[in-house]
Amino acid sequence: DTTMIRLNQEQFRDKVYGCWMGKSIGGTLGTPFEGRRELLDVQDFHSPAGKPLPNDDLDLQLVWLKALEDYGPLGVTEHVLGEYWLNFIPPHWNEYGLGKSNMKAGILPPLSGDIDNVWRHSNGAWIRSEIWACVAPGCPDVAARMALEDAILDHGNGEGTYGEIFCAALESAAFAISDLHTLIDIGLSYIPAECGVAKAIRTVVKAASIK
Repeated sequence: DTTMIRLNQEQFRDKVYGCWMGKSIGGTLGTPFEGRRELLDVQDFHSPAGKPLPNDDLDLQLVWLKALEDYGPLGVTEHVLGEYWLNFIPPHWNEYGLGKSNMKAGILPPLSGDIDNVWRHSNGAWIRSEIWACVAPGCPDVAARMALEDAILDHGNGEGTYGEIFCAALESAAFAISDLHTLIDIGLSYIPAECGVAKAIRTVVKAASIK
């Protein structure tokens, strides 16, 4: 396809702002309820003005942005991200902690996310996918590649990695495409058709189409 995608600076800024604000609102709203499974009523929720709640979904992506500023998009690899992870990311729970422990022991990505990691199929990777879309707008190939190098640090070859690749590719394409089903198909094209993430997404799409 030789179609040229045109995105001026104002459009790009607006979409990035919308992405980051939406992520910030969702992350702040969800923080007090994380891990709870019952039906929740969040209508009266509020956080102190000017005091956003700490949120790893956002904070980790700022570390990746720093790595991009320091090394440039062609210099950011899983090994660079691994160094930044060890130096700047303090959380040590679940897959975060296991990935860090493995890297400290000299086990490099993707094995750092695979070895003794019962959380490699968890969601700690796709929650940090937006940064790759924002720095590669309309370029899902690039966003998916960078998401892979990110996710394998603490999810290896698990479903968590497929989740981030799917989201990053979809989000990148959303800078140029608005149709939801087209975006879902683009995201699915970057992950194995028979992986758990792909099956779950197809199940949701099918359920949504039932009237």
